[in-house]
Amino acid sequence: MSRQWHQARLPWLAWALSVLAGLAAVATAGAWVYLQQRQLVDARRELVALQARPAPPAPSAPAEPEADFARRLPQETNTATWVNDLQRAAAQLGVTVVSVTDAPRAATPTLLGRHDLQLTLRGAYPQIKLVLKELLDRHAGSTVNRLNLRTMTNPGDVEASVSVTRWSRPLPTPTPASGATR
Repeated sequence: MSRQWHQARLPWLAWALSVLAGLAAVATAGAWVYLQQRQLVDARRELVALQARPAPPAPSAPAEPEADFARRLPQETNTATWVNDLQRAAAQLGVTVVSVTDAPRAATPTLLGRHDLQLTLRGAYPQIKLVLKELLDRHAGSTVNRLNLRTMTNPGDVEASVSVTRWSRPLPTPTPASGATR
């Protein structure tokens, strides 16, 4: 009762299933390629339609910014307000203000006024960063010149030495007295 391999049903069935699976794979790949080509044709059609449309009008230009940036700076103000804002923001965010020193330089008609502030802050780095962001957002005439960080013994805490400059606009230029006699 020994049958030859070509006479048995099992090899023919396996061969037929393999052929059907191969045909299904080829049909699936063909359908996928067809869908990709359709999407490409649709995208090209949309691109041509967009290019054929007139360009939208340019948005109206904002008002011309002040040509002299110094006029946008605040007038000479008291540093106490700035320090109070620093202490309030630091307290809300859990940062300790260790020290604040101020070296003011008065404005003249030809020079900007400035306050060079040296700060020492202790706390978590993200919180210190938020304190500085709050101050820079609230006081537009402030710039950070230098930021040095030192790790503390408590993991996660740092001590930040920060140099901040608060700028103020120059004094108005004195005008000669009108009605001077010759």
